This record gives sequence, C-alpha cells and structure tokens, in this order.
Amino acid sequence: MFLSKEEENILDGERGWILERAMRLLTTIGDLNDAERLVPIKRSQVAGVSYRTVGDPTLHLVEELAMEKVRVRTEATQNPAGMDLKRWREMGVPEEFAEKQLRICRAYERLGVEASCTCTPYLSGNRPEFGEVVGFSESSAVAFVNSVVGARTNRHGGLDALSAALIGKVPLMGYLLDENRTGNVHVKVCFKPKNETDYSALGYYVGKEVETSEVPVYDGIKGASLDELKLLGAASAASGSVALFHVLGLTPEAKDIGGVFGGDKPKYKLEVTSEDVQSVYDELSTTDEPDLIAMGCPHSSIQELKKIAKLISGRTVKRGIKFWVFTSPKVFEEAEKTGYVSIIRSAGGDVFLNTCMVVEPIEEIGFRCVYTNSAKAAFYIPRITKGKCKSSIASLRTCVEMCTTS
Repeated sequence: MFLSKEEENILDGERGWILERAMRLLTTIGDLNDAERLVPIKRSQVAGVSYRTVGDPTLHLVEELAMEKVRVRTEATQNPAGMDLKRWREMGVPEEFAEKQLRICRAYERLGVEASCTCTPYLSGNRPEFGEVVGFSESSAVAFVNSVVGARTNRHGGLDALSAALIGKVPLMGYLLDENRTGNVHVKVCFKPKNETDYSALGYYVGKEVETSEVPVYDGIKGASLDELKLLGAASAASGSVALFHVLGLTPEAKDIGGVFGGDKPKYKLEVTSEDVQSVYDELSTTDEPDLIAMGCPHSSIQELKKIAKLISGRTVKRGIKFWVFTSPKVFEEAEKTGYVSIIRSAGGDVFLNTCMVVEPIEEIGFRCVYTNSAKAAFYIPRITKGKCKSSIASLRTCVEMCTTS
C-alpha cells in the first residue's frame, strides 16, 4: 500500500503504541485485499460492545486502550449493548453481567465512541450521505447504508472498525470501489410480500442461496418501505453475510436493469416463490408457546413504533408473556413525545433502549421461547443461547394478537 508521510509516522510508532497497532491492522487488511491506499472517513460504527458476545477479553482490551487517553477521529457510535444501560434491573439482567457491560460502554465513551448503543445509527444522526465512505461494522447497518442509502462501507469487525475510527481512515477496497458495487445475481421475486416479515423471510432465503461476495439484485419488489428494506437486508446479512443488495426502481444505485449489472450479464437468475418464503417460516419456527414477544431487530424506527402503538392500543398483554420493543435513544425520545411509548406501556408492554433480544442474556433472564417479526433474530436466538431458548417468526400483527386480549 502507498502510505503518506503521516501514515508512515503512525506506523513507525511516533504517535504511540495504540495508533501504531491500529494502523498496522488497517494496512495489513489493505495489503491482503490489494488496496492501493487508505482513504479518510468521518463516520464510524463500532461493534464489539455487548458483554454477552465479547466477554472479558474485549472488556480488558478497551479499558486498557481508554487508559492511554487516545480518542477517535470520527463521529463514532457503539453497537447495541447486552442490556438497557439504565433499566437493566427491570429487564432482569444479572448484576455481575450489568457491571461488566457498563464498564465496556464507559471505556468506549472515554475513547470518544458515543454510547447510543444502536444497530440503526442512521436513524440517530450518524447517517452518511450517498457515496460517502464510512467504517460501519454491524451487519444490518452495513447492508442498509450500502444498499438503501448508497453510502460505501465494507463489513468491518469490531477491532478494525475501532482502528478505523482512531485513525480516521479505511483501506480503499471491496465495496468502496465502483467495480464491486454492481449486481451479479438476478433475484426474481415471484410473489407479493404481504407484510414486513415476508420481506425478512425473503432476505433470509436469498442470503442462504448466494455466495458471500455476490450482490443480489431484487426484481419485482414494488413500493417497499425503508423499514421493510431494513429487515430484508438484516436477514440476508445474517443468513449469508450479504453486505450490499439492490432493488430495481427503489434503491439509489438500481435505476434500471442494465446499469445495476454494470452492462454485464448476471452470473445466474434466482427465482423466489411464496413456497420458498414459507420454507423460511417453517425453518425458523417452533410450536412452543412464547414467553417473550420481541420487536426491534434491527432497532425499531419511529414509523414502526407508531404501527406497534396502533396495533396494541386498547388491548392488554396476557399474563405470563412479556411484550418488549427495542429502539435507540433518539427514536425513543421522539416516540415519548408522540405518545407511542405510553400507549405500549399502558397495554402492558415496554420499550427498552441500547439492546435487543439477540445480544441480551435472554436465557439468564429466564425466557425460553421468543416470537419476533425478524428472521435475523429468529435465526440467532437458538444459536446464541445454545438451544436454551427457542424462537419463531410471525408478522407484527400476528405477534400482537397472539399475546394480547381486547
């Protein structure tokens, strides 16, 4: 890689050992991927936050880094934590877990990484512009900003995202390059999605079918909302590590079928039917009765909270079932002002911040079966809990109706 004089000085340790290690990681990744140089970024999203997923090694690492008084050079936000940072006792999170989780978040804050703890930073101010290069790490956020916003990021891990934030640069490679952003798999959608969970199941199915480096182009989706596209991308990122997709006529780099494939023919055509989507429902479902209905993977938008409030208004959550909605602090503030939070709580549900059902210790809290409208969450829950907690997907409306009485 070509390095500027300043970059060479950092690599030589002239700015301290932390920045030297960060630069070495970025240049090693760049060398392995034939990057020509580093390019500047103004925004980052740092993973490796939930104590549930990173444990003591990351806790000790970030605390050691924070002691050195270095700070990030970008606008940086933390990925979801393993609990609501203020209301963790009400969630039933064990105190030992909470103490270590708070230490992780505080250490990141000392590094300059904002503790908003959300997987949807683009809904909370950390939203890039079309074509802007950023360093995001959470899989659904990567898919959304690449595909729906049209910004450019590779799928960074926790350490290289933090390194990028500290240096303020990323290697010029992968999805930052024009030639890697064109579609190469033509996905013909042969059914009409009926609700948001159909979009999630569609993304999950496609993610399983395509290779990691392939870019699917959805043909046949009409009028999908941003939230439906968010669920689509999150599911395909979970089942198949898809970091970029296009939807003909909807996403910014997919105005026409010729341009989206860069003038080339796609590698192959994948037809998805309603039967294929039903197979996802069958795969990600159980017959067990739920003790938790959980919404907000990725974190709920204000539009989703409005929809939830409308569906649950005038109803009451049944005894023995929790109805939890997860969102970011900024969206929560707006939802409080509009009354959506009070409507949900009046019905017996609750709205939590900073976390979600995937990264919190739900089996330690005592849950054994979760119903959700997110294929991503339904995929991860039994795996992360090692089978201690089951999961099922169903539409938001179905989830509300099954856990409430009128």
